[in-house]
Amino acid sequence: MKILLVSSKYQPEYSGSGLRAHNTYKRLTEKYGIDYDVVSNAVNFQGNSTYNYDGVEVYQISFPYKIPLKKSISRYLILLLSIFWEVFYSWVYIRKNIDNYHLLHTFGNTWTIGFLTWYFNKKHKPVIRELCNEMSNPMYPIQFTKTFEKIFRNEKNLVVAISERLGDLAKGFQVKNIWVRPNPIDETKFHIDFSNKFSYRKKLTKFNNDDIVLSLIANFIDRKNQDFALSVLSVLPENYKLILAGPLKPEESVYFEKLSERVITLGLERRVDIRTGFIENFDEYLKCSDVFLFPSKAEGLGTPLLESQACGIPVVSNSIKGISDMVIEDARGGFSLKMDKYDWAEAIKKSMCIDKDTLLENAASIKEFSSSKKIDDEYYKKFLGMING
Repeated sequence: MKILLVSSKYQPEYSGSGLRAHNTYKRLTEKYGIDYDVVSNAVNFQGNSTYNYDGVEVYQISFPYKIPLKKSISRYLILLLSIFWEVFYSWVYIRKNIDNYHLLHTFGNTWTIGFLTWYFNKKHKPVIRELCNEMSNPMYPIQFTKTFEKIFRNEKNLVVAISERLGDLAKGFQVKNIWVRPNPIDETKFHIDFSNKFSYRKKLTKFNNDDIVLSLIANFIDRKNQDFALSVLSVLPENYKLILAGPLKPEESVYFEKLSERVITLGLERRVDIRTGFIENFDEYLKCSDVFLFPSKAEGLGTPLLESQACGIPVVSNSIKGISDMVIEDARGGFSLKMDKYDWAEAIKKSMCIDKDTLLENAASIKEFSSSKKIDDEYYKKFLGMING
């Protein structure tokens, strides 16, 4: 069995789906001996290249010039050229390698992914398309919606939806074969570890054992809504503190500056600890916290909702139909509610009152349906069925 894994971004250019794809296939190789190659596109890295990340060779297809953000004739011209670039080099790669692969597995939305989906289907080879983010049309590139609708109405192909919300979206496009499942949680990292809570806190933050520590670990982008978390903190007592940590992309520097200014405007300098960069030890940040905050405006799933609860840390989340209501049982794993800072402040206080036994029971139930072992086993069965079918 040999699989072509294609991702719109891949480490070291961070994306949640790209990182999960990497970790999933490392596990699948170790457990089942699956062989695979990786092709990736990029936003912040320009030009085609081959590089090694964590022992995995990655072939990157990326236009050699950065696409301007400001609307102009030159932007549209460069955008058009970049589409031709992605499709051409995807074809150059696959025409000589297609016989090596039994299956295509894609994460994200790029022209490379669109072209290779079409090409594999043309060669009668199965395709898995993983829906990872909030979207209105899963048949991307949407310019060829009808073509991809036909492809995924063939039951030899599979759409993986990481939430009920995305599963319902796929059903609306008459997709024949849909697997709705959460993102896998690595149970070797995301587990109960109450005894090390304060040692992690001392190592990672400026806060002490008497503080009530809230955390929000995510990309510094407007969609993750760190600004709302600051508003909530401003109406909580002084002993409530907040960790904001996560990757900061160059194009988000203006948002980050506004966020930093907001900390000063609200007088929260002593109560907020900001760390930028990829968070390798995400589980330790969860385990040093009292409550995890998830005020995202839109999500495909929000894996940290699961990871936090698996660590016995309650979550307070924006109410997102088909996502938060599917993975948070109020007063057991935290609370899911609309975006009002005063209501959130009360929900955080209530989360602090959830007893330890309830948190332990909830953590066990979260792992029951989202552990990487269970999901990896199901992946392997589906691979075999698609290839041998």
